[in-house]
Formats: sequence, structure tokens, C-alpha cells
Amino acid sequence: MSRPWSWPSRGTSGGAALALFCLLVMAGCEEESQKPLASETLLGLEADQVLVGVEMNLTRAGVRNGILAADTAFSFQEEGLLRLRNLVITFYGSTGLEEGVLTGREGEYWFETGDVEVRGGVEVTEAVGSKRLVTERLRYAARADSLYGDTAFVLYRPGLEMRGASFVSDAELENVQSLDPSFVSEGNPAAARRAPPE
Repeated sequence: MSRPWSWPSRGTSGGAALALFCLLVMAGCEEESQKPLASETLLGLEADQVLVGVEMNLTRAGVRNGILAADTAFSFQEEGLLRLRNLVITFYGSTGLEEGVLTGREGEYWFETGDVEVRGGVEVTEAVGSKRLVTERLRYAARADSLYGDTAFVLYRPGLEMRGASFVSDAELENVQSLDPSFVSEGNPAAARRAPPE
């Protein structure tokens, strides 16, 4: 069983979290008759509510900076989170333009902080361009508006691959930082080299 990483809380207001939860519950009730039959696996989870076809806004300082969509969400009120399956987060910049897309097989969304942890075949792609980052787990910290990973990753850029054991990045993959990364030139995997010391 996964457990939330112990990063500092990135608090959003409790009222906003409660309002978001109420909207999700209302959406679930309105579409009750349209939901496909849930499998025994879904029904077996001890969730307070099971929502299918979830979509909600992610906000920072009251401004929308992303949209989170998931095939299924399991609401756990006491824990203050949603457990998500097959999720997609589309990030937007201050101008409203799309910056990047994050996908993964499962994850959690925390009402109090607005943080999202994503696991399983995780991929981040920039909206314009060909940069792509793949890993098995990362966390989106809402207040910092940043992506954090503590597992092996590969960042694909035109003509170059960057590999490392952990990273911090923005959604556009413009500023990816990692301790002791290695770089591989395209078409020459044997040419891995360590980043030069700063």
C-alpha cells in the first residue's frame, strides 16, 4: 500500500476543499443513472463514494492552473483524499495556455493541500515541443506548482536523454533539476557522461 510522501503541507483553504468535495458528490449523484456497472473490485473498496468520469479544476492562489480528469475516483472523507484510477492532469500557465500533460495509472488527490501523487507508467509531456519525462512515481505540489520525483526517471529531449534517480521540474519541463544526472546522446547509448560540476 502506498503512503503519502512527507513533504510540507501546501495548504489551500478548508472552505475551498469542502466546496470541491460537495461539487464532486453532486456530480456523482446527478450522473448516478448513467454510470456503468462497477466491477466487484471497485465495490470491494471501502470508499465513502465511487465516482466515474471525474473532472475537476486545480487552482493556485484562486486561479485555475490545471484540470484533473480520472476514469474513477474513490472518495475517503476521513482521510481527506480521492484515490484515482487512470488520471490525466493538463497544466495551464498564467496566460491560460496549455503547458504540459501528466498521465498515470493511479494516484491520490488531497483536499487540504491540492497535491496529487501519481504512480504507474507516469509520463509528462510538454504542450508545444517534444520533451517528455517518464518515471514510475511523482508528486505535484500545488502551492509550489512543481513536480517532484524520488524514483528513477528519463527526460527525453531532441538529441539528448537525461537520466537520474530523483528530480524537481516545472510542468513545461523547461527547468528539470536532478542530483548527479547522466546524459546520453541520441543514437549513442554508450556515450553516457556525467553532468559537469557547476
